[in-house]
Amino acid sequence: MTFDTDRQTLADLNIFPQERGVQSVFDYYNRTQTTGGKDLLLSFMGSPLNDLNEINSRICSIQFLHDNNLQCELERKDLDAVEYYLKLDQAILKDNLIDSLYTYLSDRINKSNEYYLISRGLQCLYKHIRNLIDFFENDDLPELPDFLAEFKNEVDILKYHPDFKSFTNRDRQKLNFRQISRFDYLIRKSEKGIIVKILEFTYILDSYISLAGIAKEKELGFPTFIEASNPKIKMEGLFHPLIENPVKNDIHFSDDENLCFVTGANMAGKSTFLKSIGLCVYLSHIGFPVPARTMETPLFNGLYSTINISDDINKGYSHYYSEVKRVKDITLWIKERKRVFVIFDELFRGTNVKDAFDATRMITEGFTRIKNSVFFISTHIVEVGKELEKSDKICFKCFESKLENGKPIYNYKLMDGMSSERLGLTILKNERILEIIDEIAENEKK
Repeated sequence: MTFDTDRQTLADLNIFPQERGVQSVFDYYNRTQTTGGKDLLLSFMGSPLNDLNEINSRICSIQFLHDNNLQCELERKDLDAVEYYLKLDQAILKDNLIDSLYTYLSDRINKSNEYYLISRGLQCLYKHIRNLIDFFENDDLPELPDFLAEFKNEVDILKYHPDFKSFTNRDRQKLNFRQISRFDYLIRKSEKGIIVKILEFTYILDSYISLAGIAKEKELGFPTFIEASNPKIKMEGLFHPLIENPVKNDIHFSDDENLCFVTGANMAGKSTFLKSIGLCVYLSHIGFPVPARTMETPLFNGLYSTINISDDINKGYSHYYSEVKRVKDITLWIKERKRVFVIFDELFRGTNVKDAFDATRMITEGFTRIKNSVFFISTHIVEVGKELEKSDKICFKCFESKLENGKPIYNYKLMDGMSSERLGLTILKNERILEIIDEIAENEKK
């Protein structure tokens, strides 16, 4: 079974760039040096995993680079030149003196751009291979994780290949016409496969170095996956990566709990907290460092959120009906996927207070009976929480706030229990909207 999610969830969590000038989670993690590395990082972020060995292998490689503070010189323009060279629709040069001389003289007479591209591609490839050899010649490193060990093995094949020795072991002076023909024949005719593989490994290394670097700079943690009959999740120092100077929080469930019920006033931090939780779950299943000091999680089969849902004019759905449809769709996904992580922010905000109360209570009580999945639900309707207080399946958390001199004050710290603060009207009054309306009305009388 694979890890599944959907467009709504990816948009809720702002995984990929959506609007120009708005930073995404991909932008946050992207410190790649090459075009191929950037493309691969983007591919990783769009392909969450459900294979624990594959996830842990990626985590192990990134953490190794992080712990040993390893860097590798990778030049975007050089790698682009190599890629272009390998894809040239130009006849492969022949490996003999007469043809080499003829090709060289023809190039000088005709000023062939193709010959220049071959020469530049080879020069850039030589530089890149030498950088990789230097990277792996660090004798002080502990045992390499699987990916780096496999990459080193491929580099060693080139390093000790009898036909490549004259290419990789020469000094850095320009290639002469004889070497250009010989090495072009070797690389594009005989050994193109290993060069392509080296480039594939290079882009993986580039993406991993990017992730290791951002993990060190931003003090990100590495997730630990646990075996559990009932899914449990534990995070310490959780924060949202796109917020400057974020407040960090902890969250964990007791043995019987599978649902976290979050309350708090407007702007107290509920939505940001839910997005942070969702991001950690998503990123852990890609094998990336997560915005938390520590994280323990079971393996999930999917992640679905409802944070920024709206009506659907094309289908004729009201906001409330869109919410109901979303809850139904997620419930059916749970039935299919078995172990799922679910986030609902402000359930049923699109209907009247009475229906929202009853619907939120019914759905929350229902989800507590699904032991194999984990649920996070936020609401403004504190009275729902009071109806659910006796349940041993629910973890109650809140964000507190207070008024000082008529202004809301938030500390963004997650607390046990439920919040009863209602600051919506205060926020409205502080914006002095009624005064503006009065002014407009008075002006119209004149």
